[in-house]
Order: sequence, then structure tokens, then C-alpha cells
Amino acid sequence: MTETSQKRPKGRSTRVKNAVFDAVEALLNERQGEIPSMLEIAERSAVNKTSLYRRWGDIRNLMADVAVERLIRDEPIPTSGSVRDNLVTWAMSIARALGNQHSLSLMRVMAMTPQVPAEEPDIMKTPIGRRLEELNQMLDAGRRRGEVVPSAELIVEIVLAPLYMQALFRSGKQTVESTTRWVDRAFLLAGIEAAQG
Repeated sequence: MTETSQKRPKGRSTRVKNAVFDAVEALLNERQGEIPSMLEIAERSAVNKTSLYRRWGDIRNLMADVAVERLIRDEPIPTSGSVRDNLVTWAMSIARALGNQHSLSLMRVMAMTPQVPAEEPDIMKTPIGRRLEELNQMLDAGRRRGEVVPSAELIVEIVLAPLYMQALFRSGKQTVESTTRWVDRAFLLAGIEAAQG
């Protein structure tokens, strides 16, 4: 089998995914955030409905996948400064990603989509999973440098949760000052003096 023929299925898979995701976003924009059905997505994307169910299982998983792909952009994870400074930079990049109307629509759809059932405990398969991977990379880098850092759970509760809540329910842009305050509060609650610079 040639190298070209080996790559072809992956290329088709990417084209199908992009067509489906584009269809989802177009339908969401037309209907002001109302969740479309799998049949409507299949018709708009020209992808067989059975292919959608085989790949995503249900509309909840498809919506979560669209949100992860389109909301979470690949940006370098800051690791050169202190964990405290890296967390502020990281949180501000998330705030910018959530700061436009299109992202807000996707966030609201995520909030309306049924949650992951208790029998599926793998949080890394949820939209927050990618953020946890990034967070753990930053915290691990700090630990390797000898820094004492808060737990990922505390950062999620004190920094990430307010960011997403603000994006959903409040207007206005997130400031560096308030983000820094949240990060410092996480260190304070963990009983750690945050290293700067």
C-alpha cells in the first residue's frame, strides 16, 4: 500500500468532520443557539446520518466535540515564568477565546447540552478535559522547577469556573487585574506564597 493511499482515509475523515462542524455552526447561527437535530446536521453537511451516530453517538457528544474544536484554539502553553504568572497568561488567553459572540453562542449551547452521565466518569472526554490537560502541564512544569503549586482542582474552582461563568452571564472583557486576583486567591487558599516572575 502506498503512502498516499494510507493517508487518504484520514483526509476524508477530516473533511467529513469539518463539513459536520460547519453545518452545526451554521444551524446554530440561524436558530440563535437552538440545538439542531442529527438529521438536520446530516442534511446540511451532506453526511449520512448513520455516520454521525457511528462517530459521535448522540447530539450531546457532537455538540461537545464542536465546542472543544472551535472554542479551544491551539496556543503555546506558557511554561517559562512562574506558575503564578503562567496561570494569569493562560487564563487571559481563555478569556480572549471566550470573548466573542460566536464563542458565546457555542458556550450557551454547551450549557444547554445534557451533562456526561455518571457512568462515564472520564472527564478528559468532556469539553473541560482539554483545559485540564493544559493546566496539569503548567503545574507539572512548576513542580519540576521546585515550585509549590495549588492543585488543579482548586485552580478549576477558583480561576476557570469564574471565567466561564463570566463569559456566559456577564458582558465586558476580563481584565488582567481580576484574573490575577483569582489566581492569587487560589494560592492563598492552598496556603502557598505565589512566586512571581
